[in-house]
Amino acid sequence: MEKEILTEAGLTQNEAEIYYILLKLKEAPASEIAVKTRISRPHIYDSLNKLIEKGIANYVVKNGKRYFKPSNPEKLLDNLRDKEKNLEKILPDLKNLFKPIYEKPFVEIYEGPEGIKTILNDMIRTGKEMISFNTLGEEFYKYVPEYIISRYLKEREKRKIKSRQFYVEGARILKHPMATYKKISQDYNPVTLFVYGNNIVMFILSDTPLAIKIKDEQTAKLYKDRFELLWKQAKS
Repeated sequence: MEKEILTEAGLTQNEAEIYYILLKLKEAPASEIAVKTRISRPHIYDSLNKLIEKGIANYVVKNGKRYFKPSNPEKLLDNLRDKEKNLEKILPDLKNLFKPIYEKPFVEIYEGPEGIKTILNDMIRTGKEMISFNTLGEEFYKYVPEYIISRYLKEREKRKIKSRQFYVEGARILKHPMATYKKISQDYNPVTLFVYGNNIVMFILSDTPLAIKIKDEQTAKLYKDRFELLWKQAKS
């Protein structure tokens, strides 16, 4: 789990393996690191040099031999913050390039756990109240890693993003303190569909989970109007 997160923080697989071993060993020559990680010697030196360039590792010389040491893990966060600041500087220009020539409906498909994470982050970033015709159930954990769901739920609570959600009677749902729930008949058999801002997202859970996103103001308004009608009729 730790190594997976290290790669998400910008390290290569080899760099993550080496840094993790260095944290355990505290200090070691390249030969010992190669034995512990089972990474070939040429790749060990290449990755160690990259870690040193990133400020995540350093070394001391004893009796003419280099002993490599890990830097404080806080440096990883510092590097991410620096990258974020650099990205923020060019973000306005990137957004201008991203704007479509014509405002027209478009559909995007996001595949796999990382695709689902992108959609969940988009829902957070929009910051608008969410409505759902059939909320996500506990089976969501079967298809998406727990840390992605946990991060999404915590960020929603932190930003106080409210939601109103229907659930099929008898379903085991992912309850959230910022959400209000109402039951809906099993006869209705709705898909798992969320509306936020001008976006409609449908989740399809399978071995490779999918999220289908439609961005269109008029379509979103139709779904919102339908939701409000059902919400008034439904019981808590």
